[in-house]
Amino acid sequence: MTKTILQPEMNAVQVRAMQPHASRSRAGLFLAFMALVVAGAVLGLAGQTLIGNLGTAGTFALILAGPFFTVAVGVGIWKSFGKFRILWKQLTWWHGLWLVMVVSNFVFRTRSIETVQQHPLDVAAAFRILLVGLTAFLLMVRLTLKRPPWLHSLFHGLIGIMAVFALVCITSSLWSVNPPWTLYKSLEYLVDLSLLAAILASVGSTESYASLLNWTWVICGVLVAVAWLEAPIWPQEALEGAGGYVGGPLRFRLSGVYPGQGFNMLGTYGAILATIAICRLLPAAAHKFDRAWYAIVLMLGAVTMVFSQTRSAIGGFVVGVALLFIITKRLRFAAALGVASAAVLALTGAGTVVLNFLQRGQSQSQIASLSGRLQWWGVAWDAFKLHPWTGYGAFSSGLAVFPKLGVKEVTPLHSDYVETLVGIGIWGPLLLLAALLGTWWILIRCLRRFPSSTLEHQLAVESIAVLGVLTARSVVMGVIMSQPPIQYFAILGFAEYLRRRYSARALSVS
Repeated sequence: MTKTILQPEMNAVQVRAMQPHASRSRAGLFLAFMALVVAGAVLGLAGQTLIGNLGTAGTFALILAGPFFTVAVGVGIWKSFGKFRILWKQLTWWHGLWLVMVVSNFVFRTRSIETVQQHPLDVAAAFRILLVGLTAFLLMVRLTLKRPPWLHSLFHGLIGIMAVFALVCITSSLWSVNPPWTLYKSLEYLVDLSLLAAILASVGSTESYASLLNWTWVICGVLVAVAWLEAPIWPQEALEGAGGYVGGPLRFRLSGVYPGQGFNMLGTYGAILATIAICRLLPAAAHKFDRAWYAIVLMLGAVTMVFSQTRSAIGGFVVGVALLFIITKRLRFAAALGVASAAVLALTGAGTVVLNFLQRGQSQSQIASLSGRLQWWGVAWDAFKLHPWTGYGAFSSGLAVFPKLGVKEVTPLHSDYVETLVGIGIWGPLLLLAALLGTWWILIRCLRRFPSSTLEHQLAVESIAVLGVLTARSVVMGVIMSQPPIQYFAILGFAEYLRRRYSARALSVS
């Protein structure tokens, strides 16, 4: 009798326990199906757009890879729901302000130097000022309430070096060629640093700071995904050169529309995503990551690097991966991979295709001049020699250099060090290098202090690899000065977090 009574009760419990799991499975299958439908539609539109610009070989490759990419994108979209749900639970107030800082820098139009000087405030500029002002206001409120008291954090350690840099930039508005421009951009940079200082004063664990790093990589991934989604909608704008021949095997370069993202920035995002993916596919020790997910992230980053045709980003990616192999002691694997790649390039004739791709249809003289950068830097050096100690005002070096070259648009000098050298004199590169080298030093030391099985060690490996990408890019692009430099600030902040943790441990021991 007891058996007869207990058996139905056990079955009912089992059924009730299985129902949520079955419901989740059905929901997952539905989302996967919808993701495949969306991915197929987007890739179909993109295929129609790309076929006219890829040539015969490229079109054939696209047709062969189409089904694979459709499934990969569908699976990626499906998995992204679960990944984001986990990250969402970790988000706090400073994650929101970090995103606001990124949105404040969205570009919706390109202005000439004359327009900036005559009409500095338009709707887009007002939108940017509003978001930066909101961030500054909330930070001041929290400072007043001591939640947290972040002012000391701002002038401490590596953040303190960059804060001094920001104060020098603000001071340079007194003699700038465009004082309002210099003053606002410098204050904006200081607000960005203040947010990072407040975050460092708020985080209480490595897991908490890891959420900021992951949030930063998610933002980069979303911006890349948006650029790809825009390609079939606005092909003439999103695929620069789609209306004419750019050069090389590809006849266009991927660029963002809304918000405006140049191919150089998208190439950097792609290199970072691919680097992070490889770091987690080849973790330092017994760390477990979703290999299928990071294989898709690697594909997204690699494809973005290729279609943005950003050579320095590809070079930075190679530097970052090489550092990863060295740090994790995978030199034999790296050597085998290098030999196999060289053999494939030599035996299949793919080396010629790769060379043509890297040349982008440019002549030897254009490549030797770094796509015209050496000419810009030559004029910048002449300008620096006239004002070596003060410069022409932070963030306004382009206004002092490019008119002499006949360039009418507002654009940076494509080098963090040249930009700051002309902007605030010799002090600029010295302060940037002090913070950058300090970040390198702390992260490398952490590899020895923490066992490879710890989260700190894994994050240090990833940070070093990404910092390799950014350091290589900083020579020929603005990744430290470009606002907001969330990728660099995230790594700088992690190094400072570890440094402060060491100091706290030393004090507790003594």
